[in-house]
Amino acid sequence: MRKSFLSLICMFACFFLSFNGVSQDKFTIAVIPDSQQEILNGSDTRLKNRMQWIADNKKKLNIKMVLHVGDMMNWDTPEHAQYVRTSEGFSILDKAEIPYALALGNHDTAATKEGGSAAPGNVNTNLRNTSVFNTYFPAARFKAMEGVFEKGKEDNSFHAFSAGGLDWLVISLELWARTEAVEWAKKVVQDHPNHNVIIVTHSFLASNSTIEKSNGGYGNNSPQFIFDNLVKKYANVRLVFCGHVGAHGYRTDKGDNGNTIYEFVQCYHDNATNPVRLFEIDSKAGSIKTWVYCPSISKEKDDKSSFTVSDVSWVPAGSTRGK
Repeated sequence: MRKSFLSLICMFACFFLSFNGVSQDKFTIAVIPDSQQEILNGSDTRLKNRMQWIADNKKKLNIKMVLHVGDMMNWDTPEHAQYVRTSEGFSILDKAEIPYALALGNHDTAATKEGGSAAPGNVNTNLRNTSVFNTYFPAARFKAMEGVFEKGKEDNSFHAFSAGGLDWLVISLELWARTEAVEWAKKVVQDHPNHNVIIVTHSFLASNSTIEKSNGGYGNNSPQFIFDNLVKKYANVRLVFCGHVGAHGYRTDKGDNGNTIYEFVQCYHDNATNPVRLFEIDSKAGSIKTWVYCPSISKEKDDKSSFTVSDVSWVPAGSTRGK
């Protein structure tokens, strides 16, 4: 009797959501490209405008997660003004209860000094100094966060959510990651075989959509190393998002287990609008529809970056292995 009652409630809930135009198979992930140009002065409202648009469209698009590919700041100043403005922008998502995960770019670290050039000192050590970022974005702000590589640092973290009847795992991986951070990420993926894994890191694809082979000259491991030792090793890795280079692009690769990995780069260094890439995932149809929208001008970006990927095989909830 109890089981029948629960089933009835579930059927009613599904009917209610369907009646209100919300498909349980379709949901959206919003991916924000490098937004460092939007917080240089306090009169620029593009970042807040984008965040408010995301919040206003949470129900309509069934937005389940927001990702940022890094370079939220351009550089730091003694009063940390750019961090303050960025934090205020994300507070809109906090209020709307939309979870997010962030990849740190080189400009979000102590590696970049005021004006945008390299800060004095050991540039690799500076790259791993993210104390200011983590002051403004402590763990408590990340509602879907389930673990980190280093205590008190979001730099390498993982976030879990459910959508479209599937389980999802987002790994935020530091820029040009250290080997020990890659090993940590491998363990996280291994521990979540039933999750569709998304990896977000600042540098991964080059401007021509090949996998980047350089560590930037001051990082640790290259994106090619990360692909070879993490991304392609696991059957449940599905998506990689990155930025850094001033381009947009897309490629697919086959993992060692035969799974297809869908990799996207989006970075516009936009001085006029506030692009956000949207991914509508249809778990039932096995598709990804993606396009770039600019809320500040209420227009879709006309740069041939809108398309649909079909025949996507997702990892079913409760399975032991993704294909």
